[in-house]
Amino acid sequence: MVSEGQLISGRYRIKSLIGTGGMANVYKAYDEERHRTVALKVLKDEHRDDMEFVRRFEREAQAVLMLSHENIVRSYDVGEDGDCSYIVLEYVEGKTLKEIIREEGQLQPRAAVNYACQILDALSHAHERGIIHRDVKPQNVIITPRGKAKLTDFGIARDAAATTRTFAGTNVIGSVHYISPEQARGDNATAGSDIYSCGIMVFEMLTGNVPFSGDNSVTVALKHLQEDIQPPIQVNPKISRALSDVVVKASAKNLNMRYYTARQMKSDLQRALREPHGKFARISPKKNTQKKSSARSIGNIALSLVVVLGLFTALFFIARAMRDDELTGDEYVVPTLVGKPIGEAEALVQLRGFALAVTEYRSSDEYEDGEIIFQTPNVGTKGQEGDVISVIVSSGNDTETVPSLIGMTVEEALTAIHGLDLEIGAVEYGPSDMPAGQIYQQDPLPEEDTFAGDTINVYVSGTASVSVEMPSLVSTPTQLDAALEILLDAGFSHIIVHPEVPDILAAEETVLRQTPSANITVPSTVTAELWVCRTQLGQYSADMAFNIDIADEEKTVVVTTVLENGVELVLYETTLPVGSQQPVSFTAYMRTGGEHECIVYVGGAEYRRCTVKFSVR
Repeated sequence: MVSEGQLISGRYRIKSLIGTGGMANVYKAYDEERHRTVALKVLKDEHRDDMEFVRRFEREAQAVLMLSHENIVRSYDVGEDGDCSYIVLEYVEGKTLKEIIREEGQLQPRAAVNYACQILDALSHAHERGIIHRDVKPQNVIITPRGKAKLTDFGIARDAAATTRTFAGTNVIGSVHYISPEQARGDNATAGSDIYSCGIMVFEMLTGNVPFSGDNSVTVALKHLQEDIQPPIQVNPKISRALSDVVVKASAKNLNMRYYTARQMKSDLQRALREPHGKFARISPKKNTQKKSSARSIGNIALSLVVVLGLFTALFFIARAMRDDELTGDEYVVPTLVGKPIGEAEALVQLRGFALAVTEYRSSDEYEDGEIIFQTPNVGTKGQEGDVISVIVSSGNDTETVPSLIGMTVEEALTAIHGLDLEIGAVEYGPSDMPAGQIYQQDPLPEEDTFAGDTINVYVSGTASVSVEMPSLVSTPTQLDAALEILLDAGFSHIIVHPEVPDILAAEETVLRQTPSANITVPSTVTAELWVCRTQLGQYSADMAFNIDIADEEKTVVVTTVLENGVELVLYETTLPVGSQQPVSFTAYMRTGGEHECIVYVGGAEYRRCTVKFSVR
């Protein structure tokens, strides 16, 4: 039995129990060797002698070590300590998608698509490595405070080539509300099974409820086998027909009618936002097949005749096409597409008589976002008009190199990562040879590559004196006024607000992002920053212009104005290269007129203050 304070394998110190499932318990633990907080998944005592559970646990350990993706909870280690079998996982702050659905009900379509696309990216990564998750459900998706989705719990994942029968009598492996018909039937699970479960999950995000319910698991499983889901637009008329069509297609009973890959489903979800009235994902209505037995027999005979005639007709046209090809001899040469932007490649392909198909998007250090990184057939291959050239397109570099924060204060560390797609995670205090208040260890380590959007946990010398816990203002959408009141009551003395027009639909004045991260303890002197949805900046304006000397390296310049409660509102932000008398010129907007004190920050340090008059133009 694992207990609080226990040291596992001489390295992992148990802090607290944070979750429990049918197979394992999950503990928050501290890795004393790497100085970082981790999640320790430990097989339950009652299952140690059950070979099926032991095999499932070993399978998860093998699966997670094969996977490395920003939308999958990362694995660090697996091991045993006596009778304790465990997996060491990335510790992720946030809520499960199921918790968010329970709290909010129907999600906004853009938010649902955003989460679904991230989950599909994770599934695509797993499927490409031969891993079928088999238990995709919102309980297994963690949403971080910044809105990143992380797929977890590969406890019943299997190799795609393995036998994966999952339904025997009343024993369903996998969550019955999201189980695919083939899993419920006892057939092999495939990538299409995960896609079906994802379709059910999107249905729940858009409507607030799962499509099928019943008194027991068998009843629900039979509905997955026998009943089509109700189109979500009939439950929530606010969503588009195209988005509803995508969900219906992903959740088709017939495996061959679903999306073949996770990337295809992601592409149609994104397209549904652009083309809400499009028919690209619509499935033709089924024909009525409930006929009398005699009529069915006659129909079968007629169908057989049609098939035979169709076959002869097809052979005739194929033979004629082959003859025509021999007579015309028209051939086209496959052009070089690698390195070209997708738009340029499409035009070139059409000019040569070919068609272009994007098979996937993949991160790349060598090619810019939107550039082609691979093509098939190869350059110089001869083909016929209309032949398809398949390409892989770069999604850009989605990694960040972790800077060194050693020797900095937490405030300096926040400034150091400004402009990077990284954030400070857990802040913990402990003894070290460094001066009090300085960071003596960090995770990930300096110069390591990590995924964009990840957190850096820091360990500060000494003990926290006057410290406050950063509240969560994003996972539950919070209005700016309420958020400021919460921060001021918590004891934060310096708050900066960044107006922002978000890419996804959001309510005006709601908090979109925050730093520091939610639920971490930081000194009360640390600057708390909020990014807020604000599409209307105000009717009062002022023209501002000045010059700044940038001595050693490029610096970020931020101009703020001080509001009544001491909170600062960002008016302008830019990055300037090295040089003397670098010009800054812009028009600032406010919602109130009159004279306002403005502050100029250069590289995070206050540079100058001035009073500026705002008036209606």
